[in-house]
Amino acid sequence: MDIRIAATCDPRGLTVTNQTTRLGRNFRMDSAGYALAELLVLIAVISILCVIGFPLYLSYSRAQETDSAARVLVVSLNQARQLAVTRGVSYSVETQTNPSNRMRFCSGAAVPCPTAVVYTGPETDGSGWRKLENASRITLGPTITFSSLGAATAAGVLRVQNSTATGSLDVCVNPSGRIRVQAQGAACP
Repeated sequence: MDIRIAATCDPRGLTVTNQTTRLGRNFRMDSAGYALAELLVLIAVISILCVIGFPLYLSYSRAQETDSAARVLVVSLNQARQLAVTRGVSYSVETQTNPSNRMRFCSGAAVPCPTAVVYTGPETDGSGWRKLENASRITLGPTITFSSLGAATAAGVLRVQNSTATGSLDVCVNPSGRIRVQAQGAACP
């Protein structure tokens, strides 16, 4: 730590200021820090940014919650389709809407799923039910059946909604078996 005191002079030989050089920086000896007005302005600017940014963050968070629920449905439907193809039998996806908000797979086209043919695996309970996370809801859930070739027996649209009911997305299942997420009410080709 190098501390030197240097005096600067004006052309007439009078001392103008005292400066301290510390670690390569110049500091004025009579510097008192920040003024109260400067701190208040800084706090006001930060407060305004928070007031503007917090609602935007909440909106973003709700949109991500809805998107996440739709993606969980897509993964689950793709898993049922994969089971139908690899096992060579039809698999149906049964959903229960509000208040249960859950889904399960069973081999065959019988709905409700008979207990003997329900798929149980990772992320399912003993009865094969899989719940949506983050308190998201399934508001529209027809039964979708995938054939052993991976095609859906009929097109269908499942709808998910976030926990605050401020946004929803549709999960469209085409007869070919293609599954995609789209805006609510858009035509499912």
